[in-house]
Amino acid sequence: MNSSLVHQVSLLWEGSDGTRASVISQRSPVDAIQSWKDVDRLMPPKRQLETALLLDDNTYVPLPFCDLAWILPDRTGVLVIFKPGSYTRSDGSDVFACPNNAAIFNADASLRCQVRFSDAPERSASYVVGLPFTRTKTHKELPIGRRGEPIDPPIVQFGVLIGTKEHPPESFFVLNTETGELTDGLFRVPY
Repeated sequence: MNSSLVHQVSLLWEGSDGTRASVISQRSPVDAIQSWKDVDRLMPPKRQLETALLLDDNTYVPLPFCDLAWILPDRTGVLVIFKPGSYTRSDGSDVFACPNNAAIFNADASLRCQVRFSDAPERSASYVVGLPFTRTKTHKELPIGRRGEPIDPPIVQFGVLIGTKEHPPESFFVLNTETGELTDGLFRVPY
């Protein structure tokens, strides 16, 4: 595995006339709105050709799917949340079907792990629906919302929004980026 860290994630699009446009979805020196305008200007029908990583050492690494990917906080890989049907086997079945419709890929494009709920039977109607979140815990938590002693160094938690087929995103789940295990983040998203 290449020890270089992920610098950027890009999406390559192509219009029906062969014209291409690239969008760097994270850590872009170019305005993201302008990049998406370039994609909008492509001649329909347009299609996404490739998702790729650019590493710190300028290595270009294509990923084995065409979907959005988010850089992990330690930059050793990316998190991908697959929509139903967006990552399929040759027979058309989803490789990462709900409720475990997310995966972590290393910087060399190898699969690190599939994201799974730590309490899978209880979460069978849930699935990963939202963008990743990062929150930093700077103090120990006491009952009834009181703040405890400072935590040094602060704990950085990375996670995703979880919803159900019947409800919008409702819970934050912390993601262990080494094992792919999701555990309840113990706070609700306000409506």
